[in-house]
This record gives sequence, structure tokens and C-alpha cells, in this order.
Amino acid sequence: MREPWSTSLTLGSLLAIGWSLLQFYVGYDGTFPTMAVRPWHVTLAAAVAFASVPLLGSRIGGEKYVPFGVLSRADKFLSVVLISASILIGAYFATNGQRLELRTPFVDELATMDIIVGSLLIILVLDATRRVTGLALPIVCVIFLIYNVVGPWMPGDLRHSGINLHDFIELQTMSTQGIFGVPVGVSSTYVFYFILFAAFMEASGGGALFINFALIATGRRRGGGAKAAVVGSGLFGMISGSAIANVTGSGIFTIPLMKRVGYSGTFAAAVEALASTGGQIMPPLMGAGAFIMAQMLGRQYSDIALAAAIPALLYFVSAYFMVDLQARKTNIQALTRDEIPKLRDCLKRTHLLIPMVYLVYGILGGASLMMAALQSILLIIAVSFLNRSTWFTPRKLVSALANGGRGAVAVALPCATAGMVVGVTVQSGLGLKFSGLIVSLAGGELHFALVLVMIGCIIMGMGLPTTAAYILAAVLMVPSLTSLGVNELAAHMFVFYFACISMITPPVALASYAASAIAGSPMGATGWTAFKIGMAGYLVPYAFVFGPALVLEGDWFDTVIQLSTALIGVYALSGAVIGFLRRKNRQWESLLLLACAIALITPNVVSGTVGFLGVSLVLWLQGRSAGEVRAPTSS
Repeated sequence: MREPWSTSLTLGSLLAIGWSLLQFYVGYDGTFPTMAVRPWHVTLAAAVAFASVPLLGSRIGGEKYVPFGVLSRADKFLSVVLISASILIGAYFATNGQRLELRTPFVDELATMDIIVGSLLIILVLDATRRVTGLALPIVCVIFLIYNVVGPWMPGDLRHSGINLHDFIELQTMSTQGIFGVPVGVSSTYVFYFILFAAFMEASGGGALFINFALIATGRRRGGGAKAAVVGSGLFGMISGSAIANVTGSGIFTIPLMKRVGYSGTFAAAVEALASTGGQIMPPLMGAGAFIMAQMLGRQYSDIALAAAIPALLYFVSAYFMVDLQARKTNIQALTRDEIPKLRDCLKRTHLLIPMVYLVYGILGGASLMMAALQSILLIIAVSFLNRSTWFTPRKLVSALANGGRGAVAVALPCATAGMVVGVTVQSGLGLKFSGLIVSLAGGELHFALVLVMIGCIIMGMGLPTTAAYILAAVLMVPSLTSLGVNELAAHMFVFYFACISMITPPVALASYAASAIAGSPMGATGWTAFKIGMAGYLVPYAFVFGPALVLEGDWFDTVIQLSTALIGVYALSGAVIGFLRRKNRQWESLLLLACAIALITPNVVSGTVGFLGVSLVLWLQGRSAGEVRAPTSS
């Protein structure tokens, strides 16, 4: 039974719809001052958060959404006050946007009201972010803000000149160097529209179509349920860009399917978490951090999407190998005919994919990302009328606008908070000091520096949203890698990868925990299983650092050679992790395959040759003895 409109259109939904419509208008008008657009973007995100998450809430956007009507009386009163304050602050910036746009920062005097509004804005952003993401990011931000003020009294290299309260408020709220810096600029100009596009695609049924096509393509193969999860979640991730949204969107279907064909609940949940996390690194849309990466590097987003293609391929090929070998090892069969959608039924809805094709064409063709996304959204509505069963009804329109706004909250607020940290880092010179510290701890050795940066990215990603974790890592850690000779694009991609992979890295593996809730499996066991079968994801970033041809920063011949050896390497790694290739591995065979996998990801002729010969030896020996050591028939 469908939910009545009177109960589904809560205050949070109405604010989200209003925000989506405003962004739509701003996108097509294109004449609003930056210091009006970015503040409205942040304050409306805060308003949606205050209307949707109670005072002691923690998340939003499919993870923990609370209708305004069920809040306690005290929560309702406080929410109304905070929502009103957010909208009034947004209105203040809208009416003063032209003045703030034209003034010279730190030269022209601020009005008293500017200081008051700026101070309130910082408090509102921190509280809204706390409600949406939890305490970790606001605490990190507060530490940096305190550091900005007490810099003159800090010891050693941490000392800096500090900043007075007046300049502090100006830096953080009345310029494009703090809250309204690059992260919010990207969120308001690009990311919001792609999130809205994803919401419209899902409302139209295009997202479910990806899963159905994946089932048709892989369902008749051994372990087809898990293979469909890998392929389908990768395709679905192209439009969602969020690991947890991907888990909840596709996992409710794929996880029970995997369990029915024989995979354990723990393994099924781990596969879904692994595949859904890969959606953030899957071109053409990827996660929000990829858009920020393009801005930081001063490159076209299409360059970033193309550079991510081969690493994403290696990630998903590895996941496919893992589930295939597990199916061989435990004798899991294909799906039944009744469990696979009918191709003719799916073909009747292929017109729903036209907007996706149009969007990809626009991205690769160098079109304006904002306009390409906006036009693709309108195209979703238009093509839906090609078939009576897919018409975009008013209910779908309202749902898409509301879900788009709510989904954007989880990006806009972390970007605003991370922007404050970036402002402190740049103003205090902490970025250069932190970079020097990493190089010093690593003794100038690149391998050690990469390990330190990897650990730092994963730790930040465990407590922070992926986008915020990437922004902080890019500001604090990328300079240390580039100073050691790493290609700049490869360095940014390295930290972006590990910020994403933190979603399946214990002890805080949020994607794994979301999947375990669907599967009914132990959270700890699911997290460690996802970590194990996602092992290739931890090696691929090293491969493109040492061989930047894998991110298309080199000769095409080098790209072909490095891709070939890397594919063999992830196959060897999959065999080592699962403990099976042509039969169950002996212990020494798994160790040899692991060593070969590491050798094959290094772009070196000698190590690559040794790795290839090692894998060939194991395959040959297992082929000879396959009749002697058979795989068990059950897990």
C-alpha cells in the first residue's frame, strides 16, 4: 500500500523539494553572485538537516531519516528556531551577495551584522554536520579552528602567526576561502545536479534496470547471484556515487539472492559492500570527491573520469574473480530461470537509459557539467513518456526532488565543514608542515610515505564522510607525495581511493555494516570478510602510483602492458585470498600467488616476468593434480 501524500510530504521533504527547485532555477539562470549561491546552498542544506534529524540524531539520506512529525515537542521547537535562523542567514547573504562579491577581503571593513551572521553560521553548520555525519568531522573542525586562534602559543613547527576574531570570521564566512570555499563551490555547482540526476534516474526505474541487465548477463553463470551483485552494483554506483546508498538501493535485492543460491550471509553482505564501495570510483559519475579533484587539479572532469576507468576496471574484475572462485570452491550453481528477469521485459524499458548515454556523451564531449546534468534530468522526464508503463508521474517528480535534496545534504554540509578546515590549513601554513612531517617520518622513501598516507586516509575515512576525508587528505597529504616525485593526478587518485576504501576497512566499515544489517550477518565478520575479498583495492592504488600509465598519464603501449600484468596480478590475488584456483590451494601455493600478485602490480619487466611465471606454475601444478585434490561441495 502506497504512503498517502499527506504523510510523505514532511517538513524536511518540502524543504528538500524547495532546495532542489531553487538549485534548478539558479542553474538555468546563471547570473546569481557566488556569495549568494553558495550561502543558500549551505543554509538550505542545514535547514533540511534540522527538519529531518533530531538533536541527538546522527545521519540522513536513507540511513536515518526522521519525519518532522515524530520529533519530540522540544525537538520540534528547537528545529523550527534553527530552520528559521538558517533561512534568515541565507536571505541575508542573498540580499548582500553583490556587496560581498565586490568587496576586497581583509581590506574593506565588515559590517557589525556581517560578524554576527558569520558567527551564527559557523555554529549552525557545525551542529547540522554533527546531526548528519556524527561527531567526528565537527570535532576535527573545532580542533583546527582552535589551532587557527592559538597558533602563536603552539610549540615548535606548529607555531604560526594566528588570526584575530574579526579576520577569523571574515576568512571563514565572508570570503571564498572557508565555508564557501572550493568544496562548497563544487557541491553547489556540480555535485548537487548529479545527485538530483541520480534521484530522477532511480525514480524513473533506470537504477533497477541496471540490476536486471546484470542478472540477465551473469545469472546463468556459476555463482550468478554474486556476479550480478558485482556488475549491478557497479552500474548502479555510477548514478548513486554513495557506498551506503548503493548498499541500501541494490543490496535489498542482491543479498537475499546470493544467500538463496548458497553464499553465506556474511560473504553475501561483504560482496555487496565491496561492490557498492566501488561505485564511488566507477566512471562516469563517481563520488563527489572526483568533482572536487577536478577543481583542485584545474582539469576537466572528463579527464578524471577517464583516468579512473582502468583502476575501476581492476577493482571490479578482482571482485568478479573473488565471487567466481568462491563459487567454484563451494560448488555454488547458477540462478534458476525464474530468478532471472525476462530480456524482452527489460528491452521495453531501455529508453530509460537514454539520459545516461546523453550525460556521458556530454561529459566526454567537454560540455558544461551543470547544463549536461540539468538537460539530462529533463530528458529523463521526456523519455519516460515513450512507454505508458514508465510515465514520470507527479508522485515520481515530487519523490525525486525530495530525495535529491536529502541526498545532497550528506555532501553539502561535510563540504562546508571541510572548507573551514581547508581555510585554516592554508592560512596557517599547516599543509606544508604536515607534508614535511610525512616525508621526514618516511625518511624520504616513497614506499614508506605511501604506506603512511594510506593509513592516514583510511583512519580519516573511518570517521569522516568520504568527500570530507578526501578533501583533508588532498590538502594535507598529496603535497608529500608530489614532493617525492609522484604524478599529481596519481597522488590525488591514491588518496581518493583510500578515502573510499575506508568504507570496507575494519574496525569502522560503514558499507559493510549497512550490508550486514540487510543480510542479518555479524557486523565484525562481515567487515573483515569485505576487507579480505577487497584486497585488490588496497594494491591497485600502488599500481598506478608506480605506473601512472594506468591512470592514462603515459604512453598507450605502457598502459596496455601494465593493464595486462595488473589483471593477471588481481587474478593471482583472488586465488590467494579465496584459497582456490583450479582446486583447493595448498598453503605454499596461496603464499606464492600472493607474492606473484605483488610482483605483477609493479611496472617492472623482471618482477612482472617472475610473477607471471609463478602464476603459470601454480596453474600447471593444479591442473595436473586436480583429480587428486577436489574442491569440497559445501562451504
